[in-house]
Amino acid sequence: MDDKREILIFGGIIVDQYVLVNESPKRGGDALISDSFFRVGGCAINVGSTLQNLGVRPHIASMVGDDEWGRKIKLYLSQKAFSERAIRYLENRSSGYCISIVERDGERTFLTRKGCEADFAPSMLEDVPYDRVSHIYLTGYYLLEPESANQIVLQLKKLKKAGAYLVFDPGPLAGSILLHTLYAVMELTDLLIPNENEWEMLSDLMRWGKCGDSRCRELGIKCVILKRGSRGVEVRMEGNFFSVPPYRVDSIDTTGAGDSFAGGLLYGLSQGLGIDEAVRIASACGALTTTIMGPHGEFSLNDITDMIEKAR
Repeated sequence: MDDKREILIFGGIIVDQYVLVNESPKRGGDALISDSFFRVGGCAINVGSTLQNLGVRPHIASMVGDDEWGRKIKLYLSQKAFSERAIRYLENRSSGYCISIVERDGERTFLTRKGCEADFAPSMLEDVPYDRVSHIYLTGYYLLEPESANQIVLQLKKLKKAGAYLVFDPGPLAGSILLHTLYAVMELTDLLIPNENEWEMLSDLMRWGKCGDSRCRELGIKCVILKRGSRGVEVRMEGNFFSVPPYRVDSIDTTGAGDSFAGGLLYGLSQGLGIDEAVRIASACGALTTTIMGPHGEFSLNDITDMIEKAR
């Protein structure tokens, strides 16, 4: 197999401040906190952690501030031996954070403060070998700043020209992305991985109606993987629709499950596996992550293959 399979992740790294409650209060109400703590998180680090768990070391394109949170992020990246080729540390800038309210049943609510991780500059990629990047992951969170989004689109075009495969996760704030940017990214996308709410949002924004699958193919999107939570995932390709049922686990925190799904998917694709096998790995990664308190955690490829074999 061709050893050109480096993975590049576009997305911010932030700090997640966890607040654990039995149940979120109604508006204007109150709730007791059973525990609180912080974790280094954000889509990029969650996807990257899953890849590293499976034995692949990706490059993450993100900016990090020099405040307290930024210093914690820098230390974490060093301790976990992440590639820092595309990381840029900025003076006199703050990193973003997210308050994650997690209920007893694992459901979560987010309050996010953006920081410098939302910014992008082409110079961040000067040490990344474009001709060796086989797969790219892009989160819609990274397209919310118009100036940065325009620069990202230009770099995506160069990477695609060099032969890279783009996986785009629109995210829950896709409706805040400028429409022309969203179209530009979709035209470069090979594989789209929305959840059901995001799929409906995209359909409304782009006026697809019930013709979303055919419109995606017209844009050049080869495959849509619809994440359906506890009902598994649905894979939609031209002439080939199939579902992968969920793995049954004792879930305690759903934060980062979708990101871990993306990491497992990227792993499978980068190893040359078929889409069905890659999706099974992705689903197992997402399910296993829900058994861990926090946006990501440590597990091995053996843990994933064991889960798949037991399900069979």
